[in-house]
Amino acid sequence: MSTATIFCPGGSGSQTGEAVKKRYPKSNIQTCGDSIANVPQLLETNTGPYVIPIWNSHQGEIQAANFVWNQIEEAKIKLADLWAKSIQFWFVSRTGDRTSHREIGSVPVAETQCSGFLKRRGAKLKPYSLTTVAFTEYRTGAALDGVLVAPGQGENDANYKVVSKKTANPNNFTSFVRLAPVRAHREDIKAGSRLTGVTMRPLGVSLKDAEQSFFAEMLGTAKDLKDIPKLIFVLKRTAKIGLLFEGPQLYASDLLDAEDTERGDVRIHEDVGAIAKPYAEELHELFQREFPNLQREHFILHRGAGGNTCLFACPALGLYTHGYEIETIEPVIRFYISKLFQRWNQGDLDCTPVQAKFFQRYKSSWQKKGAEFIKFKEISAT
Repeated sequence: MSTATIFCPGGSGSQTGEAVKKRYPKSNIQTCGDSIANVPQLLETNTGPYVIPIWNSHQGEIQAANFVWNQIEEAKIKLADLWAKSIQFWFVSRTGDRTSHREIGSVPVAETQCSGFLKRRGAKLKPYSLTTVAFTEYRTGAALDGVLVAPGQGENDANYKVVSKKTANPNNFTSFVRLAPVRAHREDIKAGSRLTGVTMRPLGVSLKDAEQSFFAEMLGTAKDLKDIPKLIFVLKRTAKIGLLFEGPQLYASDLLDAEDTERGDVRIHEDVGAIAKPYAEELHELFQREFPNLQREHFILHRGAGGNTCLFACPALGLYTHGYEIETIEPVIRFYISKLFQRWNQGDLDCTPVQAKFFQRYKSSWQKKGAEFIKFKEISAT
């Protein structure tokens, strides 16, 4: 997989640049400025494509990337890739510098991604728009104890030393997205997974009728578990939430009746984009290689160091759902899994032998307690 030129905030030396180099090793990486927030304006004149981070396992949704969902709703962009990468920060300081300023420069998300390291050093984070900007400011005299930067920065400079390469909290990964304006989108891949966006009301402790109807319709037609759309992101908004699904193409006409469409409680954004390999499959492989604790239980809740940031996972069913508010996501996940049990119990849903064994193991508990049978194992963030 390669592309001629990819634009990302901070260029090749930033965390995003490192992710692009690993994903697209033959690409020509160009900077699109020192802030993710520059991208919406650039989209008007430069078709990109762009790669930006959208979610982190400790920070949650990347606030500067909120525009992604807004532009999905307005049908202005298409997504052509979505993947996760483990993230490390190196702590770099001046050689021979014994001054202690008790402030460390880095991107704002490092405050949660490296919270354990900062606490151990008794330091506070001074935020900069990018790690590259923090390092530049440090080089030009900023009064800092050092900087947390992407791997490789400062390694071959005699004026600086890499004090530590292990500063990130456990299970620290970031999800990146490649996007371009609709006018420039070309589907140059054999899509393994289609992306669909859905806007609806916050889901609270139970699902309202419109939301229950939508999920029931979506989960009620596929004949094989692998063909059921997977909910991969729940994005926080004030009055609504954004849901991103991957799998087969979803159509509003199949899932909403005329009354639902007129009320607008649920809005479906068809054909958000397509990716070569399903995101959930890649995440499963990443966890197997680097974060095995996120695979060792049947029902997992990883709560990020930032507080309410969360990842719900059911590896046996291939479900990995990221979001910000646990109380918003949990009822959806419980409802979703319970509906899968219902479909399997009816005898009309094909699945793998391993999944059939999983369903059989919990069948009795599900029949007695419904969605409440699930007991999530919480994985420590630090």
